[in-house]
Amino acid sequence: MSPDELRDLWHTESPLLSAKEGEEVLTLVIERTRNFDRQIAVRNAIECCAAVFVTLLFSWFAWRAPGLLEGTGMAIVAASGVWIAFYILRFGSGPKPLDPGVSLNAYRQLLRDGYDQQIRLLRNVKYWYLLPPYIGLVIANLGFWLRLKASGTPAWGAIAAIGVVTGIFALVWIANEFFGVRHLERLKRDLATTEAKES
Repeated sequence: MSPDELRDLWHTESPLLSAKEGEEVLTLVIERTRNFDRQIAVRNAIECCAAVFVTLLFSWFAWRAPGLLEGTGMAIVAASGVWIAFYILRFGSGPKPLDPGVSLNAYRQLLRDGYDQQIRLLRNVKYWYLLPPYIGLVIANLGFWLRLKASGTPAWGAIAAIGVVTGIFALVWIANEFFGVRHLERLKRDLATTEAKES
């Protein structure tokens, strides 16, 4: 007799116990799925608000920039804010919620798909989130450096600014791609372990 047949036999032998346990597990998975969706929604809202702020602020900086290269860099950062907001709204949300009446396996798959989607998002954060504004800031600081050099002023401030920007962006990359991905992978493993114990 296969493990599936044994499990089915056990369910028929003690239907009240299995139904109760099944409902508790389903409730737990539904709650975990909803909590995860709420966390993603809050993160997306914060990121989109920050992106709008960056777009407005750097558009103003681009308008007031003293040089063409600095203005171009600031405009790229402003456009990056629009791009990031679009990307998050397009690819940052999880799968559509299921009807509470569907099976436990369907909810587990929904949660698993949500983890996978966020893992993909964080693994690519260096491309869609960090690279566009970083390029703009480097160009703006290059323009700042050239302007200082042309005026005979020491240009170490522009070089230091690029170093600080690079350090901050590296920390954001590490936090997302390493720590964020590891956290989601651990949640996914916990889900698989729980599922295996119940099988």
